[in-house]
Amino acid sequence: MIKYQKIYEENKILDGIFNKDYPQMSEEIFKKNILELLVEIGELANETRCFKYWSSKESSEKEVVIEEYADCLLMVFAFCNFLNVSLDENFEEPPSNNLIDQFIYLYEICSKIEANYNKEYIKKILSNFIYLGKLLNFSDKDIIDGCINKINKNKVRLSTNY
Repeated sequence: MIKYQKIYEENKILDGIFNKDYPQMSEEIFKKNILELLVEIGELANETRCFKYWSSKESSEKEVVIEEYADCLLMVFAFCNFLNVSLDENFEEPPSNNLIDQFIYLYEICSKIEANYNKEYIKKILSNFIYLGKLLNFSDKDIIDGCINKINKNKVRLSTNY
């Protein structure tokens, strides 16, 4: 996981900007962050079209999919940041090698964040999101570049009261 340290650190800066205006300790905001993550997972799945067996339309362009993936991963990094997760810790290996199963598993575990909000649980979510990126055929460079682009876009949005 240490190879993602750059985006983790950049996201901490972005989290700091958010935290000035929106207290992360608020139960209401915490719940909204969980819901936001679940929505972002759905948006990602929708862009991949992996579940749309009835449609012949292909997945969205790689840039669109990676941006949706980055939205998810950066949300997970925000939870990691709040719990002071270190990326040089041990992370579990994800259980699935099927894209549909991985999306369903992520929905399952992310929907239980509130009841399981601790370092080990968030590390489990992070390792499963990284693995999802691999199942989507993203390289480490794709993931890092996509997240840096999204962080920069979010910084601009924040500075213009998006």
